[in-house]
Amino acid sequence: MPMVTLSIVHVLSNRWWTGSAEPALALVRGLLDYGHRAVLGVPAGSQVEDLARKMGIPLIEGLHLNPRFHPWAWLHDLRRLNTFLRRVPIDILHTHLSHDHWLGACALAALNPTRRRPPVHVRTIHTLRRRNSRPYRWLLQHGADHLITVSTALQQELLDTYHIPAPRLTIVPGAVDSHRFHPQIAGDSIRDEFGLGPETPLVGIVARIAPSRGHLLLIEAFAQVHAAIPEARLLIVGKGEFRPRVEQQVRDCGLVDAVMFAGYREEDLPEILAALQVFVLLAPGSEGSCRAVLEAMAMGKAVVAARAGALGDIVLDGETGLVVDPLSPTALAHAISRLLRAPEQAQQMGWRGRLRVERDFSRQRQVEDVLRLYDWLLASRRRSRAARRR
Repeated sequence: MPMVTLSIVHVLSNRWWTGSAEPALALVRGLLDYGHRAVLGVPAGSQVEDLARKMGIPLIEGLHLNPRFHPWAWLHDLRRLNTFLRRVPIDILHTHLSHDHWLGACALAALNPTRRRPPVHVRTIHTLRRRNSRPYRWLLQHGADHLITVSTALQQELLDTYHIPAPRLTIVPGAVDSHRFHPQIAGDSIRDEFGLGPETPLVGIVARIAPSRGHLLLIEAFAQVHAAIPEARLLIVGKGEFRPRVEQQVRDCGLVDAVMFAGYREEDLPEILAALQVFVLLAPGSEGSCRAVLEAMAMGKAVVAARAGALGDIVLDGETGLVVDPLSPTALAHAISRLLRAPEQAQQMGWRGRLRVERDFSRQRQVEDVLRLYDWLLASRRRSRAARRR
């Protein structure tokens, strides 16, 4: 898409390759690929910094970005970011989490007296922590020029709870690497790893094992599925502090031989998804965009999803999967069983899901949406200044 080359700074106070890290780095890499000058500030010495270097992303060196507030580290980062913004002409400052949002707002406030054209400040809201403190409310209402949300549900919460004016909100959904995740990948190696034959009905979930992600509900539902389809198996992919409780639930339901734990998988995640007939996701994670369900759809898998967060935007009930009540194990069991018993219908849903990903959730589409927003914000600022000079 033709556009003036922009200078963009992204700041992300996430040390680990979880939540907001993958979408933020993918976006910065996409901006660079489109020919823009983009640089990223992340915690020095972190896993995210290492991965950013491997992706060829230029970095602002030496930032602490510790979400646990330490005054000296905060002042160090504020001085370093402010110095960078003074030295390099920047069009857009784009932050992703509350810590870097505060840092960016303060850096721009300190910058304003010395610059005629400060950067436009954009914040992506990956998820909301439901804080209702005055400082947090002020941050959302006044701490950035524009807020991006990853789902309709998040946008509605910002409208209803935090009273953000609608013109300051834009939805940019999540995206998936459809070259890495595609239906031609085989899952034979995963089935061999877990001793499963090619015809064994396999259901899977990829999510951090945490109380909020619905694993206990899934186990309860899968007990009903297994009673009706004894050969069915469930693969749980992920790690987390809640795993012992989920394992206990598996034992209590008598499903030890039917439920398998794969642990955290990254390198062979496409092969994991390829081995499944049905993918289940019951709640958004910390990145808010439900990337796991997008990856499953990119693999051509039918999805059973709860009506929660971005899942309601992504999964089209009866077309790319089935959407169920997030609190009903019986409804969940019926949906899973329906797809296992109708493999041709599941394949058709998976095929339509892949087409939907290619059309609506590609990396290219996401980068172009963000660039259009940047361009609109910069043009709006120019028009506003021109009007004030009249």
